[in-house]
Order: sequence, then C-alpha cells, then structure tokens
Amino acid sequence: MKIALANAEAALNEVERDTDKLSSRELRETIAKYIEAQRERIKALRRLMN
Repeated sequence: MKIALANAEAALNEVERDTDKLSSRELRETIAKYIEAQRERIKALRRLMN
C-alpha cells in the first residue's frame, strides 16, 4: 500500500508539471485545487496506516 501511495504522489507531481504548460489560467487553478485535495487524502491514508 505504501508503494501505491508513493506512486500516486509521483503521478500527482507529474500532472502538476504538465499543468504548468496549459494556457488556461482557470483550468490550471482548478487542477491545482484537485491536486491539493488528493495530496490531503494521501496524507490522511498515511496517517491511518501508521
């Protein structure tokens, strides 16, 4: 499970890098909010696992 969480976090980082290339500011902001929400969920899962 820890590996899956690490992979999920790595995927979020990749999406974040790709998002910077988008021309739409609104879309970038929306994706950034989604990424942050997913990171919070990953943190919560890690707390539950420990």
